[in-house]
Amino acid sequence: MPASWLAAINAALPYIDSIAKIALPAFGQRKSSREANEDTHRQLAELQTAVTHNAEHVRELAVQLQAALSALEQAAAEAAAAQRRLRLLVMAALALAGVAIALALALWLRMAG
Repeated sequence: MPASWLAAINAALPYIDSIAKIALPAFGQRKSSREANEDTHRQLAELQTAVTHNAEHVRELAVQLQAALSALEQAAAEAAAAQRRLRLLVMAALALAGVAIALALALWLRMAG
């Protein structure tokens, strides 16, 4: 078993040096406070710009929503008016049908009697 570990370590040794050269500077170097402040200010500016764009888009969406709602209200009012007209036409048709049935019944009774 130790021989297998030794073989694995011997196979990995040439790569450990290159990995260490790449990885250690990332852990060892720290940004100066000036660079960190500049990064923070840049990030804050980017966030403020994004927030401004989002607010503009939300405002545009609110205007579109308001227009859609007013169009829906208008369509609902038109549909209600059309429904009232249809109801009146149906009532008139029923009344006319009632009169026709009464006249037909009266004529039938006259002829039968």
